Amino acid sequence: MSGLVVSGQSFAQTSDETTQQQIKVLQEQLQSLKKQVEEKDASGTKDTSKRTMERLPVPTDYKPGTVNMHTGQSIPSVADSDNFLHRTRDDSLTFGMPGEGGITLYGQFNVSGDYVSNGLAGAANNGIGTPGQTVPYGKGGYMPAISTNSTMVGLRGFQHVSDWHDTQFLWQLQTNIALTTVGGTVLTNSNQSNVASGSLTTGTSYIGFGSKSYGAVKVGKTGTPYASSTNIFNPFGGMLGSMNVIMGNSGGDNRVEFGTPVEHAIWYASPSWNNVSFAALFSPGQNRANDSSAIPSGSSNCNGGNIPGSGGTISPGTGTNGCNDGGFSNAFSTSLVYDDKALYVVAAYETHQSVNRSSDIGAGIPGYTIGVLATMDVATETAAKVGAMYHFQSTGTRIGGFFESMKRDVPAVLAFQNERQRNGTWLVIEQDLPGANQINFGWAHAATAQGDPGQHNDGAIAGAPGQQPDNSANMYTLAGIHQVDRNLSVYANYAMTVNAAAAHYDLGAGGHGVTTDCHDAGGPIPANGGITGSPNCWAGAKLQGISVGMKYRF
Repeated sequence: MSGLVVSGQSFAQTSDETTQQQIKVLQEQLQSLKKQVEEKDASGTKDTSKRTMERLPVPTDYKPGTVNMHTGQSIPSVADSDNFLHRTRDDSLTFGMPGEGGITLYGQFNVSGDYVSNGLAGAANNGIGTPGQTVPYGKGGYMPAISTNSTMVGLRGFQHVSDWHDTQFLWQLQTNIALTTVGGTVLTNSNQSNVASGSLTTGTSYIGFGSKSYGAVKVGKTGTPYASSTNIFNPFGGMLGSMNVIMGNSGGDNRVEFGTPVEHAIWYASPSWNNVSFAALFSPGQNRANDSSAIPSGSSNCNGGNIPGSGGTISPGTGTNGCNDGGFSNAFSTSLVYDDKALYVVAAYETHQSVNRSSDIGAGIPGYTIGVLATMDVATETAAKVGAMYHFQSTGTRIGGFFESMKRDVPAVLAFQNERQRNGTWLVIEQDLPGANQINFGWAHAATAQGDPGQHNDGAIAGAPGQQPDNSANMYTLAGIHQVDRNLSVYANYAMTVNAAAAHYDLGAGGHGVTTDCHDAGGPIPANGGITGSPNCWAGAKLQGISVGMKYRF
């Protein structure tokens, strides 16, 4: 006779009494299961709106306390699946993998509406430009714009390397996104590039190894230690008036020479030893040309960010049209940081070898041929800075600043046109306010450079030995930020760059998607950039603008 096992008891179906007992036991079990389900629903474990999840068993090969060497933070073992991928944290898109590994989807969206003036309304031509032109072409003054700023999405991961103690294999793939425009190569009034914006892995991307004991070694493309070591001083990243408009920007253009990511690089970042850390990077020039005039092997752009010829030819008829507007060979960058959470102190250094600036040569110098001058105008450029920031935790105030010195090692005969050698200063004050608000103020000063090429509308006051014009500048930035939640923030800011008569610093360099600079809209010939073409650059302008935006980070 068949039997049924319920709760460890065997019931023979031989009478109505026995059947009733079986039914009663089954009903009790169903009620118990129903009660457990209702209790779980009431506890909110399935309420995804609260970013919670039901905790299922952690896989046996996943060890709690795994450290993500990208961030140096321990990853708690909070899993929602025992399959190949399982959530390791419920406050980020981080997933763990068997064998002490993980993968994270991250990104930032930053869009703003701007109203910015180029300061060219009523500007005067001081001796250079389109023949007969006395004022800039096109619109001067204010213009509205919608801008994508420092927007990207990426994947990064780590995996424990068997039998290598605490060593992890690290990787990252990042894509910079033009959210408000269509991706493509850059061909603007002041910048030309063969890199297609929005294409895969245009941002910081690498592979490497990392350890809590010895730090991390990576190979790929990235921002340099020199640049990243002072990111903490810049609450205006991606906004109008970012410190990169002047700091690290030796020429005052949209490019930031000592803040630009470098390709084909290998770098090391140490762990923190008693609050002290060290980083160093080397990037081979991969350039067969002695004067760095060729595009580096494996790259689509000149080192420095432009395509060949973006600086124009060095002189009509010479035929020179290569990487002569800042193309360089080997690069080395390093930083040393002390950080105890209250006090942050930094010292950093970077050098670019054989930097070709022959496009800065104008009509020439008596006694020298254009070819000889072009050879002389290939020189090493360096930058060094020291700074500190202190966090007054009782008041939520952070005050910091750093001093920077940039140099270009050219012969004395070319010193008169050396605008790349100058000092700079940055001061920032950040103040936390009630209600998850913050207000920030920044001031940058570019001191007068050693010389000036005199290629723009300042030609009457620059461009000849013994005539050093004032090409200094000051920038002021004010921003208010409201943190809506841990991911979303909204901001409003105002920025102004005040150029001396021969200076042409812009507004927007270093991450803002729409840059406003010294160039007009062009004239009778196409606005194809370069010093011999249109549009023209008008030095001495006061650029200013307001911006309102939102930023979402995950």
